[in-house]
Amino acid sequence: MNRLSSSLEDYIEAAYIFEKKNGFSRIKEIADFLNVKLPAVNKAVKELDKRGFLTHQKYGYIRLTSKGKILAESILTIHNMLVRLLKMFDISDFDSNRYACYIEHIIHKNSKDISYIIDYFNSNPSEIKKIKDFIKKRKNENKSCKSK
Repeated sequence: MNRLSSSLEDYIEAAYIFEKKNGFSRIKEIADFLNVKLPAVNKAVKELDKRGFLTHQKYGYIRLTSKGKILAESILTIHNMLVRLLKMFDISDFDSNRYACYIEHIIHKNSKDISYIIDYFNSNPSEIKKIKDFIKKRKNENKSCKSK
């Protein structure tokens, strides 16, 4: 089976979020959540249905299959770990989530590497401080260069 595109993974992730909240998701909810048009969601849902990640009856509810839930959970787990990692370095909630959305698609879904990195930094807070200090110094250098 071919690997899913980043956008198809985003549709699975969105469907999972609504399914956890409501027990199902709908085309319009996913479109609004991802800020895309309804035809794009319809096309993606048809593709994901064809590949066995979800089920959808025309004008009906969308429900993830066990295969879809497993993938969605792994994507969200990676996303949440990336957010935790980025926030360790005082990156804003907004930017941490935005960066995690991009990075989550390129990391192997069963990878434990991010959790190992988080464990390392949790065990070595002085390393976090060094990196934060370095980032702060670089930001200050950039500010002084722009003011000249």
